Parts: sequence; structure tokens; C-alpha cells
Amino acid sequence: PPPPPRQKQQQQQLQQQQQQQPQQQPQQQQQQQKQQQQQQQRQQQQ
Repeated sequence: PPPPPRQKQQQQQLQQQQQQQPQQQPQQQQQQQKQQQQQQQRQQQQ
């Protein structure tokens, strides 16, 4: 059987984090987006 997709779980967690944080600080949102890209790249490499 194919391995279960981990990306979906991590993406959901990151989305929750973004929703929890207030939108008053756009810098934090930008940082989170960068983190998302880094994590996705790591998964693809694995």
C-alpha cells in the first residue's frame, strides 16, 4: 500500500496556527508562509 500523505497533516496544523494568530501582525504571517515552504521542501526531499 502507498505510504500515508504527511503533507496534509502538517498543512492543516500550519493553517490552524495562522488562524489562531491575529491578523494585526502581517510580519508573522509572512514568516509562517516561509516555514510552510521549507517544510514542504523537506518532505519532497524525503
